[in-house]
Amino acid sequence: MILRRLYSFWAILSMVFFFALLIIPLLIMVPIKSIHKTALKINCVWAWCFLKMAFIPVRKDWRFKLDKKQQYILCANHFSYLDIPILGLFPQSFKFVGKSSLARIPIFGYMYRALHITVNRSSYRSRARSLVKAREAITDGFNLGFFPEGGIRLEHYPNMVDFKDGAFKLAAENNLPIIPVTLPDNYRILPDDDLFNIRRKQCRIIYHEPIWPNGDTDQHVKQLREEVFRVIQTELIKYKNEA
Repeated sequence: MILRRLYSFWAILSMVFFFALLIIPLLIMVPIKSIHKTALKINCVWAWCFLKMAFIPVRKDWRFKLDKKQQYILCANHFSYLDIPILGLFPQSFKFVGKSSLARIPIFGYMYRALHITVNRSSYRSRARSLVKAREAITDGFNLGFFPEGGIRLEHYPNMVDFKDGAFKLAAENNLPIIPVTLPDNYRILPDDDLFNIRRKQCRIIYHEPIWPNGDTDQHVKQLREEVFRVIQTELIKYKNEA
């Protein structure tokens, strides 16, 4: 247990160190929308450096060939705070659509709010505003990233809770494919209830075949949501009994 705590301290120190190293260029970039793609790439560099220094090996499992000219919406399961930097390793720039509470974190919150799209799911006005910003991001050529469960839902692992509609409405109305992303290991590496209990374990990212919407009606949105849920849930069950 002592070794686990020491390793956890080292991993957290690594994350903070690289964040501090990159904070100046990020603070300069985030107010300038025209260079947000560059700022997002720096976010990706931060995630890679942190994982390397924390000795967490990452294995990407691509179930399709990525089209660099295509815009995508990513949807992933969410069981750990580690999901955020891990999903950020996607090779194309994208903006998160995530909970507004993260924007309250000093310094990080400012950059998160300026670069990404925040939403308070308990507020209709906030949900509507986030959809407007997400549409603008799509128009500007960005990919989008969602945790469609609406927050960390680990109570009944590996069973996810029902997905929210936002990602699927955007995909349907803009005719964009959704990439289901399965993250089976992160909650074992970093449990959400104990930040100083980090395990050194391989982190797998499974990028499934993109799913295209068949239309933009409410029924089409429901079908798309259920199919993305099914793909991720089926994959998660495969890892249920791993230590």
